[in-house]
Amino acid sequence: MTSRVTAAVERALDERQREATDEVERILAAAVTVMERDAPAAPRVNDIIVEAGSSKKAFYRYFSGKDDLILAVMERGVAIVCSYLAHQMSKEDEPERKIARWVEGVLAQVAEPNLTRASRAVTTQLAATAESRVADVQITAPLRILLRSAVAELGSEDPERDTDAVFAAAIATMRRHLALETHPARADVEHLISFCIKGIGAPRKRRR
Repeated sequence: MTSRVTAAVERALDERQREATDEVERILAAAVTVMERDAPAAPRVNDIIVEAGSSKKAFYRYFSGKDDLILAVMERGVAIVCSYLAHQMSKEDEPERKIARWVEGVLAQVAEPNLTRASRAVTTQLAATAESRVADVQITAPLRILLRSAVAELGSEDPERDTDAVFAAAIATMRRHLALETHPARADVEHLISFCIKGIGAPRKRRR
């Protein structure tokens, strides 16, 4: 049985955890706001702190520095996208449609102005961090895992390579539109989906 002392301590810890979570969320949201506002210039920690209504002491309690914060923003953004994609893919029974939903969801990041601005700002700053290449692969891993399950379900003979190919095609298309400040037409999205599904289903020619 939980004692009153233990229960009191747990309540206090829960409250502190809620406060910490709220403060971290404010800092992450402020970082995106400042990155969008100052793009393409690098955001300053002081500006983020002011925007969040926080303090330097609080900032460094949660993050080791600006690069750590940018990686956290990217990680959080990927988690949100991944959750959205998983929900959309769960509506489909056929693996072809699941892959289509995945590609559509990725390209949706450059279809809506607010999402586009945020994605461009964060991607630009991620590229400037010291750990950008390794971090990009690690942070986007959940997107690959989600896609891989549908690729394997489609009957791919090499799910790992096919997943990498579809992932690379979709992400490169998204980032090209980010760089050019354009958005894909519906016909472009459909063409990419068709290309990816045909590629996965194409018979392999083995070299001798």
